[in-house]
Amino acid sequence: MTLHDYLILMIYSVGMLAIGLILSRWNKSAADMFAVSKQSPWWLSGISSFMSAFSAGTFVVWGGIAFKHGAVAISILMCLGISSFIVGKTLAGRWAKLGVTTIGEYINIRFGRSVVQFYTWIGMCLKLVSMSVALYAFAILFCSLVPLEEGNFLRDESTGNLSITYACIISGLLMLVYTVSGGLWAVLIIDAVQFVILTVTVLFVVPLSFASIGGVGNFLDQVPDGFLQIASGKFTYWFLLGWIVVHTFKLGGEWVFIQRFLAVKSPKDARKSAYLLGILYLVSPVIWMLPAMIYRIVDPNANPEQAYFLACAAVLPAGMMGLLLASMFSAAASYIDGEINVYAGAITNDWYKALIRPSASDVELVTVGRISTFLIGAIIICGAVAIPYVGGAENVILTITSLLVVPMVLPTLWGLLFKKTTQQAVWITTGLSFLAAALVKIFIKENSGNSFIDWLLENSLVLEASVGILVPLLTLSLFELSAKNTALGFIEVQSKSIDYTVTDTPIAIAEYPARLLAYSIGCLAFIMFILSIVVDDKQIMIAAFAVVLMTICMIILWGLRKFKKINKEC
Repeated sequence: MTLHDYLILMIYSVGMLAIGLILSRWNKSAADMFAVSKQSPWWLSGISSFMSAFSAGTFVVWGGIAFKHGAVAISILMCLGISSFIVGKTLAGRWAKLGVTTIGEYINIRFGRSVVQFYTWIGMCLKLVSMSVALYAFAILFCSLVPLEEGNFLRDESTGNLSITYACIISGLLMLVYTVSGGLWAVLIIDAVQFVILTVTVLFVVPLSFASIGGVGNFLDQVPDGFLQIASGKFTYWFLLGWIVVHTFKLGGEWVFIQRFLAVKSPKDARKSAYLLGILYLVSPVIWMLPAMIYRIVDPNANPEQAYFLACAAVLPAGMMGLLLASMFSAAASYIDGEINVYAGAITNDWYKALIRPSASDVELVTVGRISTFLIGAIIICGAVAIPYVGGAENVILTITSLLVVPMVLPTLWGLLFKKTTQQAVWITTGLSFLAAALVKIFIKENSGNSFIDWLLENSLVLEASVGILVPLLTLSLFELSAKNTALGFIEVQSKSIDYTVTDTPIAIAEYPARLLAYSIGCLAFIMFILSIVVDDKQIMIAAFAVVLMTICMIILWGLRKFKKINKEC
C-alpha cells in the first residue's frame, strides 16, 4: 500500500471513532445502548443485518471458496437471501411484537432465568469463536499488504509482512472503541456507511478486473471445468438446501439478528427489514464474488484466503485501496461489535441487573455494559490469534454453522411458535444436539477402512448440516407432541405481545441516522476529490468514485427534505 492508502485508512478510522463519540450522548439508559429504544428506521436495521451477516469473513472464507471452486460461492451466499424472505414472512414480525429490550428478556419470560444464563454464557462462547474468525479474516487481508523491514518487532519473519498476532490486537482494540461509546446506534450507522463504500468500490473493481484479463470472453474461455456450476464438489444441491434451512434458523433466531428486529418500532418495519436483507443477499453475491473468481485467471497459485484482496490491489489506484481496506475493517467490526453489543446487553440486563444489582441506576448499567464489552473483546482478540492452529477460517466457520447454529437457536424459535415447549425440552434438546455434534467430529475419522464411513467423509458438509438440523428438530417435535399442557411462559409471552405498543418515532430521531450517514459519505467524497488531485495515477477513476459518493450523499439529503416536508403537512 502507498502513503495515500495509509492516510485514507487513518482518516476513515478517526471518522468512525467520531461517530461513536457523537452518538454516545444518545445512550442515557440500557434500552438506548442495546435496543435504541425501538427507534431504528427499518432500512437501517436491514442494512445493519446484512453487514452483520456479511463481515470480513465473506472476503476470506467465501472469497477463498470463489477462488477455488467458482460460482458455487455465489450460490451459497444467495441461499441467505431465500432464508431472509422466509424469516420476513414468518418470524420477523413476531419478534417485533414482543415488549422486550433484549432477547434475553424474552427467554427469561418464556423459559426461566436458568435458560437465560445458559444461552448467555454457552451461546457467547460459541459466538466468540465466530467473532474471532471475523477478526482473524481482516488481519489476514491487512497483513498481506503491509511489508515490514527486517528487525521490526511487528514483522512476521516467515512472510516479511506485519504479524497477524499484532494485527489482531491492534484492529481488535480499535473495533471495540466505537461500540463502547456509541452502543447499537454506532453499530447501525457505521454499518450503513461501510455498506455504501464497499458496494461502490466493488462496482469499480469488477469491470477493472475483467479488463485486466482481456474481457469477459477471455474469462469464460480460461476458467477451469465446472468453475461456473452453481453446485460442485462437496457443495452439492443437498448442501445448498441444508444451508437455506440452517440460515433460516440462524437469521430468525440468532440474538444479533433478533436485536435488529427488536430495534424497530413495528412488526411491519421488522418484516421490511428482513425483506431488504433478502434482496441484498439475492443480488449482491454476484458482485462480491466476481473479483476473487477473476483473480483465479491472473494467479492460480495465490493464497485463496488473500485472493479477494489481491484482486482489488491489482486494479485499484492509490487511496482507494486504503478506503477498501477501511471498509473491510468496518465489515469485520460490524459483525463483531453487533454481537458484542448483544451479549454485553445480556450480561448487563440479565445477569448484573437481575442477579447482582437489581437497584442499579441507568448510569451504572451503561458503565457495566461498557466494561462487559471490553472484556468480551479481549477474549475475541485472543481467539483470533489462535485460529491458524485449529484448521483455518474456512473449516471453523463451516463446522460451527452446520453443526451448532440450529441447536443453539431452534429452542428459542420453537418457544415463540409452539406453546408446549418447556425448560426441560431446552436442556435435553441442546444436550443431545451437542452430543451428536461431538460424535460426528470425534468418531468419524479419515482412513477408517469402513466404506460407509468413507462415504460420510466424502459428504461431510451434508452430514454435519443434517445432524445439526434433524437432531434438535426431532427432539423438540417429540416434546411438543408428548406434552399435555400449555407452558406458562408461552401464555405470558402472548399476553405481553398483545398489550405492547410503541409510540411514534420523533422526527428528529427518525431523520438523524440518515443525515449522519449522508454527511459521512459526503466527507469521504470530499477526501476522494482531494486525493484525485494529489495522486499521479488514475485520477479520473478516483474523481469518478468521489462523484458517485457525493451523488449518494445529495440523494439522501434530498430525500430527508421531502420526508420533513411530508411530516409537516401531516
